[in-house]
Amino acid sequence: MLAQHNVYSRPIRDIMNREVVTINAAGTIHEALLLMDENRVSTLPVVDNDDHCIGILSAADLIETTRDVDEDIYELEEADIAGMRFLLDKLSHAMGSESVQSLMSESITVLRPTATVQDAVQMMLRDRVHHLPVQDRSGLLVGIVSTMDLLREFAEAAPE
Repeated sequence: MLAQHNVYSRPIRDIMNREVVTINAAGTIHEALLLMDENRVSTLPVVDNDDHCIGILSAADLIETTRDVDEDIYELEEADIAGMRFLLDKLSHAMGSESVQSLMSESITVLRPTATVQDAVQMMLRDRVHHLPVQDRSGLLVGIVSTMDLLREFAEAAPE
């Protein structure tokens, strides 16, 4: 068990998840949803062809998109049944084929593996995020750390 005072200085490389589920920026929302479901994750780092993290796609981003669709569906209530089915299918298809890049958050905060737990906590609070991609010096994605990873560290360091 770690001493309580050492948890803040613990390097992120020791607690980050190294098996990061990512999606390419050219991927579709449908592919992103499948990846999230299959891997039971709520956030996907979005990478370019060189495996550099260029954005984040979260369940919150997708929920925000559904609000816009919700307004369109409200207008469908005036349509007849056949028209409604047609428009719903069209909406569903259009959303699923939309590119990840069009919905991802481009403003991302990244950590280096040498950053500390304290650094991660401060960044998450400052930027109001729950996941931080971890990149090496060359910008390659090497891991991800979540609020759950940090909570686990604090729980394990707590006195018994």
